[in-house]
Amino acid sequence: MTERIHFQSHVPKRQRRALEALVFFNSCQSRVSECIAEAVERFGAPEIVADGERLRLQVGALPDVQNLFAVEAATGRPVGVAVYIRPDLEHITVLHLGVAAEYASGGPRAGEHLLLRLLREVRRCARRVKGIRSLELYYVKGKSRSLNPRWRLTAGKAM
Repeated sequence: MTERIHFQSHVPKRQRRALEALVFFNSCQSRVSECIAEAVERFGAPEIVADGERLRLQVGALPDVQNLFAVEAATGRPVGVAVYIRPDLEHITVLHLGVAAEYASGGPRAGEHLLLRLLREVRRCARRVKGIRSLELYYVKGKSRSLNPRWRLTAGKAM
């Protein structure tokens, strides 16, 4: 299972259609459509940009937007994405999340827990950055946007 998905900060240019499908035409968007609309209103719309032969997502005019893609090893197809920023020295905020329908809850590959694995990988990346104390999700309805304490990075833990 783990070997079938790789995590990386970009996708090859040849995967543009798959990336468009994941980000803009994802059938799971209706589950969090209010959160997506709020995030777009606050931060700007995600946009696919090319850096040479690589694609990544930019959000509005935000500087230093980071991407983490879950990519199928066999095909190179992006099947998950997390777009995040570091708004200050102590926080990382995940602005947008997307998972291909077959990996989402109720999909035929839901048992691979791609969303959880994607968030764990963002957390692992955050732990490597000096000074990060918390990781927050923007797509949280009716609650504080901070992840529960098990996701919080504390200064007392080894980064």
